[in-house]
Amino acid sequence: MKENIKSSLIITTINKPNRNIKRFSLLSKKKNWNLIIIGDQKSPVNFKINHGNYLDIVDQKRLEFKFSKICPLNSYTRKNIGYLLAIKKKSEIIIETDDDNYPKNNFFSDKKLKHNVYEITNKNWINIYDFFINKSEPIWPRGLPLDKIRDEKIKFSKNKKLLEFYLQQGVCEGNPDVDAIYRLLNPKVNINFKNNKKISLGNSCSTFNSQNTIWFKKIFPLLYLPVSCTMRCTDIWRSIIALRILQNDNKKILFFGTTMKQFRNIHNLFIDYNQEVPMYLQNKNILNLLKNLKLKKGYKNYSYNLIKSYKYLIRKKIFPKQELIFLKAWIYDINKLLKI
Repeated sequence: MKENIKSSLIITTINKPNRNIKRFSLLSKKKNWNLIIIGDQKSPVNFKINHGNYLDIVDQKRLEFKFSKICPLNSYTRKNIGYLLAIKKKSEIIIETDDDNYPKNNFFSDKKLKHNVYEITNKNWINIYDFFINKSEPIWPRGLPLDKIRDEKIKFSKNKKLLEFYLQQGVCEGNPDVDAIYRLLNPKVNINFKNNKKISLGNSCSTFNSQNTIWFKKIFPLLYLPVSCTMRCTDIWRSIIALRILQNDNKKILFFGTTMKQFRNIHNLFIDYNQEVPMYLQNKNILNLLKNLKLKKGYKNYSYNLIKSYKYLIRKKIFPKQELIFLKAWIYDINKLLKI
């Protein structure tokens, strides 16, 4: 059965089409999803898929987006171009993932805005992986402050709540998204998460990534991946900023498992670690800084809140001043597309 709501699936890759991408292509066609794959300088010249749009560097620069003209090469943040193209195609839902994730059949289920779930009642950082594991394992998601790994036990509401979740994050089992410290301590990673579980983050704090993430139209401005930080920080710092803006608007994030299994691409863990050092040092600080900001409520103010948040983080030396050049190009493009 084809989904009536227009949905787009966004992937970036520098590799040739693997079994994951071929499966995304096949099942996106069956589901009537737009598949948009964004290449980079290292991507194969002869990249071909049966269904979907693959855009190489030349294709991306031809797009009438300010951001696509200035986005650096060899950057994961070229994914922002895929988001903009999906919005131009009138998508109501954007789903994003990576080329080393293998989608289960339920990955392609209809995406629902409303879910009836229990809600986490903690007010501080929590280790969201604790909710999805069958036993107490020393595992934590990338971006969780290291002193918060076992800081608080997750507490839940007594009753379920029917809520709208404009942002929904799926955990990926197998080789899930953990930091380089965890990988250096655990060379073989093979984690089984609980299936068919979901929970509202409530007013607690957790990072989320870009591996299996669902965004609904009203919050599309918050998709922006910052350009001037490291690749291992960009989606994590995006998540902290989005979390602050959403919670300011009393909007909650849904975490669910599992629709995806990761077979991780080859990484140099010491390079990953080096890129993650700013994250280890600054994640708590970033959220604390943003809590000091007075933000506006309402979806139409999300672009304003983004600009205000990044300007403040630039003043506090989290981002360099050049980040505003990329962000303003993104804001210009997305406001034009969404007619904000």
